[in-house]
Amino acid sequence: MRSLLLLALVSATAYASFDKIKDSIQNPLARGFGDDIAWVKWEDAIETALDTDKPIFLLIHKSWCHACKALKKTFQQSNAKKAFKKLSEHFVMVNTEDDDEPFEEEYRPDGKYIPRLLFLDKNGDLLPEFKNKKAEYKNYAYYYSSPADILNSMKDVLKHFGVEIPEAKRGDKLKPKKPEGRKKEL
Repeated sequence: MRSLLLLALVSATAYASFDKIKDSIQNPLARGFGDDIAWVKWEDAIETALDTDKPIFLLIHKSWCHACKALKKTFQQSNAKKAFKKLSEHFVMVNTEDDDEPFEEEYRPDGKYIPRLLFLDKNGDLLPEFKNKKAEYKNYAYYYSSPADILNSMKDVLKHFGVEIPEAKRGDKLKPKKPEGRKKEL
């Protein structure tokens, strides 16, 4: 009986590991930040943004960074996952890790710290007005530790470009208003 339990435990562990490996093979650019997101390589980001007329979401992190791992874990457990997926459809999503980071100074507006999240226009130019409004570290304006703050900045960028996200609204605004004075037609 013990042998069967041990075999079942080993099998379950191997299956879980296989699942993680399979996901990383299917979407190697996700790096734990959402396998269902259409991530693109940094080298292809500007061309893709120009073709699709979308702003760029640029996440810069390192595989060894504790704060990066914490953000990734928070996002995986967060109920913000669905909203992140929906909002990501309006961006060219770039997730750089380790040596994939762009080295131009433009992408280090206030330092080389990580994780760093930048919003760029379709030409790849930094949109400096979109920073973490609730940044707990004032000298690191592009540092995010909360998925909610990331989602808020994403919404602000889309609003700036005139993209309306009905799912982002709440309450009566989602319900179509009936014109006043009209009678119900038969």
